[in-house]
Amino acid sequence: MFRENNKHLQTSIMESIYWMNPGIRQKLEKSWAPIFYEEVFCNIDEKPFSVLYSDVGCPNFPVNILLSLEFIKHMKNLSDDELIEAFYFNYLVNYAVGIRVLGEVNLAEKTLYNFRSRIYRYLVEHPDEEDLIFGQFLNLTKKFAEKAGISFSEQRMDTTMFMSNIKKAGRLALAFDVLQRAVKAIPEDKHTDELSKVLEEGFKKEMLYKSKPSESDSRLETLLNMCYEAMNILEGIPGMESSEELRIVKRFLSEQAYIDNKSGRVKAKDSKDIPTDSLQSAYDEDATYRKKGTKGQSGYVLEIAETCCEDNAFQLMRVVKNFVSD
Repeated sequence: MFRENNKHLQTSIMESIYWMNPGIRQKLEKSWAPIFYEEVFCNIDEKPFSVLYSDVGCPNFPVNILLSLEFIKHMKNLSDDELIEAFYFNYLVNYAVGIRVLGEVNLAEKTLYNFRSRIYRYLVEHPDEEDLIFGQFLNLTKKFAEKAGISFSEQRMDTTMFMSNIKKAGRLALAFDVLQRAVKAIPEDKHTDELSKVLEEGFKKEMLYKSKPSESDSRLETLLNMCYEAMNILEGIPGMESSEELRIVKRFLSEQAYIDNKSGRVKAKDSKDIPTDSLQSAYDEDATYRKKGTKGQSGYVLEIAETCCEDNAFQLMRVVKNFVSD
């Protein structure tokens, strides 16, 4: 359930700033955090993001906090682990996102994961609405950069790269889900050493939460190639030819990847080349975004003929196999 976050407008005598040494407080006031809070955070319009949420369930984690943290992550090239640690213990980060008492708000890794996945799924289906959702935020961050004296070239980032990184994070999450499901369907005695790592406790954390924005391309390529390896193994297992796990991984690769003729490795397609009706969930092939009246929300509709999906995947796999055999 979508709810706007205005809690930061309420003051409390417990705010850490009231107990600071005057010299430390003065340094805080001259830092980037108050500029970000005033120029960006306080001016974020959360309403366009309501399309990412349904009308039922628990209230969402504040969008203005999540969006601001995504910017800080990419500005400072932090992994999710580092970002969450900063959220818990770095007062500058807390101040920038409207929190005045350290430890007041809990943030789980899964919350970041789900937010990016929602954004990715929505933008795949509605590529023309990117500016509607993010345009105002990107304009705010440009003003912040000017006032804070931040050079995006020095940070190896601009607003275009920021949006690209968020979408890549969503693709990375989907790739992991598809891979994990495919590997679980493979008998243990047929696991390769590399695929065995997928089911280890630390693999997801290493791939998703320890990944920095600058590493997202290489991580995505790694997961895509592991998906391709898992697909080949599943195809060779009697009785798995028509399994849902094989169908999902085939469809995913057909939509998201291609074979590079020079390296022979699977490469990620450019985001603009991914079809708008592409796979959105490794666990529900028909999960999609829909509108109810004028309100957008997550839902489930049957939009794609299953045989069509299988035909497209089969054509890609035939091209891949022809290339490999050549």
